[in-house]
Amino acid sequence: MLDGQLIIDAVVHPWNMSPENQNPAAMPQVEAVYASHKLSFDEANSHFVLQPDEFYRDLSFDVIGRAEFAESPVDFAVLHSLPNLGFGLGPITLPEKCVAFRNAYPDRVKMYGTVGTPIVASAIDEIRRQIDEYGIDGVKLYPAFFYDNIGQGWRLDGEDWATPFLEYIQKAGINRVAVHKALWLEPAPREAFGIDDFASPLSRFPDIRFEMVHGGAAFLDETIALLQRHPNLYLTLETVFSYILVKPRVFAKILGRLITEVGSERLLFASGNNLAHPLPLIEAFRGFEFAPEHVAEFGIRQLTQQDRDNIMGLNSAKLHDFDVDALLPRIAADEFSAIRAEGVPQPWSLLRE
Repeated sequence: MLDGQLIIDAVVHPWNMSPENQNPAAMPQVEAVYASHKLSFDEANSHFVLQPDEFYRDLSFDVIGRAEFAESPVDFAVLHSLPNLGFGLGPITLPEKCVAFRNAYPDRVKMYGTVGTPIVASAIDEIRRQIDEYGIDGVKLYPAFFYDNIGQGWRLDGEDWATPFLEYIQKAGINRVAVHKALWLEPAPREAFGIDDFASPLSRFPDIRFEMVHGGAAFLDETIALLQRHPNLYLTLETVFSYILVKPRVFAKILGRLITEVGSERLLFASGNNLAHPLPLIEAFRGFEFAPEHVAEFGIRQLTQQDRDNIMGLNSAKLHDFDVDALLPRIAADEFSAIRAEGVPQPWSLLRE
C-alpha cells in the first residue's frame, strides 16, 4: 500500500528473451522490444532500465516478485502467461512459471493461463489441462498464432476458433479473459490488433469479463464507445501508464477522456513488468492531477482521489476477487514485507546484487 491506497498490478509477465528463445528470423523485432522497454522511462528514472544482459535472459519470478512486492508498494498482482509472440522460438512466459510462483505466494497473486495454437480442439484441450492442473484464474490471449515463421491473426468474434473456445471456458467456469489489443507488435499482422471484433463477444458472453490489454493506446474513440455499451469490458492500462513519464500530454488525453466519458470504475493499473518497473509509475500517479492546460485542451474533468483509488487497486480487487480484508494482514507478515521493512531495495535488486 501507499498512503493507505491499495495497489494491484493487473499485468505481470517476466519475458523469456534469452538467446536460446530468440527467433533468428525476427531479430529486428527482438531489438524493437528492448527499445520499447527503454522508452518506458524518462531520464529521471533511467536507473530502472534493464541493461541488455539483464533483459535478454529468461527472467525469473524471484526477480519479478522482488520488484513488485519489495522494491514497490504493490500489494497483489495478476500473472499473465504468454504464448510465442513471433519473435520467440517458444512461449514468452510459460504457464508453468506462473503457477509455480502463484502456488508459492497464493496470498499475493492470481494467474492467467494461455494457448498458442490455431487448432481449436488443441486449444481447448490445453486450456482444459491448465484448468484441471493449475486452477487458473483467467485466460490471456494474443491475437495471432505463429508457425513456420508465419503469423496468423484471428478475430475475437470468429466462429471457427474464438467462439467455440469462449463457449468452452465459460462452461468450465472461467469468467475472465484478457486479450492483447491496440498495441501492434511485429511480426504479427497489424490488423490482428484492431478492436472491431470485441462488440459481438461482449454481447454474446455477458458473464465473461473481458480485459482489453493496452486499452486506449490506439482506437480511443472506438474503445470509449465499447465501454459505454458493454459493462463487461475492462481496460488494462499496460503501456498507457508508462506515458505518465514519457508522454504526459498523451496520458492526460487518454485517461482524461476515459474517466470523463466512461468513469474510472473499469480501468486497471498495470505495469507489464518486466517491460516496465511498477515503482516509477506508482510514484508518478501518487496524487496526480491533469495539468490545467490539458483539462482545457481535451475538455476533460479533473481526477479525484476516488478515481486514483479505483484505478490503482479497487477495480482489480473486485474483478479478480481478491479478499482484501483477509489477505492484507497475511501479506503484512510475508517475506516481501519483511524485506521492505528493513529498507526498500534498489531497482532490480536480485539482478544487481
